[in-house]
Amino acid sequence: MQRASFAGWPLTPAVKAILIANAAVWLVEIVTVRWFGVATLVEHLAVTPALVWPGLELWQPFTYMWLHSPSDFSHILFNMLFLWMFGGTLEQSWGTRAFVRFYVICGAGAGLVVFLTGLAFAPGTPVLGASGAIYGLVVAWAVAFPNRIIYFFGIFPMKGKHFVLIPIGYAVVDFLMAASGVSHAAHLGGMAVGALLVTGFWRPRKLASRLRYWWLRRKLKVLEGARRDEPPGGWVH
Repeated sequence: MQRASFAGWPLTPAVKAILIANAAVWLVEIVTVRWFGVATLVEHLAVTPALVWPGLELWQPFTYMWLHSPSDFSHILFNMLFLWMFGGTLEQSWGTRAFVRFYVICGAGAGLVVFLTGLAFAPGTPVLGASGAIYGLVVAWAVAFPNRIIYFFGIFPMKGKHFVLIPIGYAVVDFLMAASGVSHAAHLGGMAVGALLVTGFWRPRKLASRLRYWWLRRKLKVLEGARRDEPPGGWVH
């Protein structure tokens, strides 16, 4: 049986399950917060640095990624749109278990970044949303499928490595503009964690090997350039 697909973006089992889970939690938020005025769910599951430490609500860097603003539909809409667009292809390529593990680590890693930066700058400010995990997927998709052609707005053909610059650029510009109501730590933290995981640079040996390879290539180019500039018969002193 073929998996559902729309305009080239597959709807795979784990992506579908994550979409349903986020939608279900968001509906619960709507009922509890908007209808009954009870914000307990959000208060204790979102990342509030002061509640994580010293409050010892250590689960928050994991649970926050399953919540979205109950007063802003665009928050969950765009996160789930990007999950569908970038997640399905990665799940098909990696397998469901590896994909879920990557998604959760990116989200939790971004949550830890939110916690650590929040302790210094905004210990009482709650942060919620899947943006950290989603931006990790965006970076991974760019690395895994850099030359895949997709159509921006269904019209303009773009390579994957160029297309993903749009959401990444948006996050960076948002950070530089210091936009309010946006967790820059979650966005940038998710991108950093995703990049480290998908490249393998979280392993010190892999990073050292890559840096050594880059240095050797650079040194070889310098030597080749020097040889091209050398006059016939050797150097003239």
